[in-house]
Amino acid sequence: MDALCVEDWKVLTGRQVQIKKDGRIVRTGRVDTVTKAANALWLASHGPHLRTLFEKAEGYTAWPVAEEPEAVGQ
Repeated sequence: MDALCVEDWKVLTGRQVQIKKDGRIVRTGRVDTVTKAANALWLASHGPHLRTLFEKAEGYTAWPVAEEPEAVGQ
């Protein structure tokens, strides 16, 4: 099943998401913080990518990514 675009970004805090603009993936990462109005979110820094703000008003959309379960016994 394909992931669905989430309109209410408040539910995404702590989740792994793909950020898209104009149908193209801009970045994948974990949501660090969502603004109170839920019109913008911050993706946590990871590797070479700094903590980054994405705003709905700029045309960004958020798509949850299925997280793989941790391997048992490792």
